[in-house]
Amino acid sequence: MSSSSTTMAAIWALAIIHLLLLLPLLRSSIVFELHGDVYPTGLFYVTMNIGEPAKPYNLDVDTGSPLTWLECDAPLQSTHKGPHEAYRPTPTNVVPCDDERCVAVHRDLGLAHDCTRNPDQCDYVFGYKDGESSLGVLLADQFSLPTNNENRPNLAFGCGYDQEGGQEAGKKLVEADGVLGIGRGTGDLVSQLKQQGIITDNIFGHCLGVHGGGFLFFGGDRVPSAGVTWVPMAQNVGSHYSPGAATLNLNVQLEYPVGVTLEGSSLTKVDDDALAECWEENEPIQFVDDVKSKFKPLELTFGHGANQATMEIPPENYIVVTKTGKVCLGILNGSQIGLDRLNLIGGNTMQNYIMIYDNERARIGWARASCYEMPGLEPLIGSRL
Repeated sequence: MSSSSTTMAAIWALAIIHLLLLLPLLRSSIVFELHGDVYPTGLFYVTMNIGEPAKPYNLDVDTGSPLTWLECDAPLQSTHKGPHEAYRPTPTNVVPCDDERCVAVHRDLGLAHDCTRNPDQCDYVFGYKDGESSLGVLLADQFSLPTNNENRPNLAFGCGYDQEGGQEAGKKLVEADGVLGIGRGTGDLVSQLKQQGIITDNIFGHCLGVHGGGFLFFGGDRVPSAGVTWVPMAQNVGSHYSPGAATLNLNVQLEYPVGVTLEGSSLTKVDDDALAECWEENEPIQFVDDVKSKFKPLELTFGHGANQATMEIPPENYIVVTKTGKVCLGILNGSQIGLDRLNLIGGNTMQNYIMIYDNERARIGWARASCYEMPGLEPLIGSRL
């Protein structure tokens, strides 16, 4: 080989090494560690550092609402107390009513955008299906995000000074200081990060560990390159993410309410206030592992023909044990809480799946995964990617 060829080969080798070293810096995705579990905590939350100086706040992750808010000392009128001191705004944090971010939030929440009463601030009220509500004003402050380029974008969020109602609200706010609302919208945090160029794609995903914890990511370059099942997002379902109508299968086609076939079981069908389909044994049931062998896997089938896709749900992902020692089907009949034909598939069903919400292509994807490391990457918990 000539000296010039050797020199060129060396240059190419150095260029490839340099590119490999730069790849982590080129990623725009943001990864957060998830805390909490399905039971007994009853929620998954992330810790975000907000303000100047930055202070930590725990935010309950909610894919069904587009509003992120913190309990706010403005003055704080609700009786709920989170794990950290309430966020204290300053006049410079307040977003005026004519700001585009206020327009977006009002549109996302279905509120009339009327600035005649309070032109200097952006008021909101938002009610959740469980009866909880948040009343507040829109603020903007710096978010210290776990990115390689030390981005501290100025993002809009709610200053919730009056939170009321909801059977689980008090319990949740023992662990959380507010809500990370990443439901479908134009003013949610993921949309804002895309608009500011912090992430390149309006895509996010999560992976809930079967024993708690897991991760949440914003941005498209953390989506697995293979092995993902995709279905179109249903339209006209508000801020919810839905794959549309599905058939629930347990060896035979079933309709809701579901008649679950048990494997030679001593379980007896009973009524329970917690969920619609429940069973009990002679003695109170303590753990899902004690009874999961008595149930068969469920299948949720979406679409038809060539576009058909199926998600298999093992028993430990769809049954829950209640406080009264009963075992119940963990799929909530949405008509009971005002969601009409929508049924809610909770976090328990999605454990050990990476779930992807691709707003760029209006699709939802999933793949079986270990929720303690990103596919193809080193373990991420506690790391900066």
